[in-house]
Amino acid sequence: MVLTRRDLSAVAIGAALGITAAQGRELRKIGLQLYTVRDLLKRDFEATLRNIALLGYREVEFAGIMGENVTRTRDLLRHLDLAAPSLHADYASLRSNPEQSFETARLLEAGFVVCPWLDPPERQTADDWKRICDNLNAIGERAARAGLVLAYHNHDFEFVDLAAGVRPYDLLLSRTDERFLKFELDVYWATKGKADPAPLLRAHPSRFRLVHLKDMATDGSFTEIGNGTLDFGDIIEAALQSGVEHFFVEQDVAPDPLRSIAVSIAYLRRLG
Repeated sequence: MVLTRRDLSAVAIGAALGITAAQGRELRKIGLQLYTVRDLLKRDFEATLRNIALLGYREVEFAGIMGENVTRTRDLLRHLDLAAPSLHADYASLRSNPEQSFETARLLEAGFVVCPWLDPPERQTADDWKRICDNLNAIGERAARAGLVLAYHNHDFEFVDLAAGVRPYDLLLSRTDERFLKFELDVYWATKGKADPAPLLRAHPSRFRLVHLKDMATDGSFTEIGNGTLDFGDIIEAALQSGVEHFFVEQDVAPDPLRSIAVSIAYLRRLG
């Protein structure tokens, strides 16, 4: 059998962790970003979480749908041996009433609150981005006082140059205080923006604490992890070296979400 570069990277991950493949499945605690199963959650919230746990996921990241009662959701997670280390909260809410999101995070026993998106009118110029950085610093400082960590999740627009060649993601990294803002790297969207995820992770080891694992098909569409073009061996190795604490599988569009997340976790287990 000839080992590919992906295979060799997977071997390096196991060696760096000093664990067997069976142990790696537990220690890795592979998570799922629940946006992937948003329609299923709307139809049957509890059954969907049960199916996620049965597939072997041990962490989930919430993105808006949290059940009818957050306390009941927390109890369900405990019953299913699922943890929720992170949740997404929209930028407008974080600016106007961050304590509401912080309280939800505390109820779910989450440590991270993530800003997942910026509306286009907010982010047209370099001055807009500087203002965003100032706002994120202020929100992040309030999060820190509440015992939480604020993080920022990218799409592809952060990697598109503004006037004079200024790249928004560079502003985010340079103008925010690492004490108050960490990053959640979405490897699909970074790749879509012509950034290479693994070198980016290695270049800023103090900033990244969460990663969205998401593969890209040859036509640029979403696909299951292992069925696309991204080198997840190298990405995960770089993430581990850089201090990433949580990995969340995500597939924005999937005709059969449960099947897709089953395929993705099976591939990641083989990497482990």
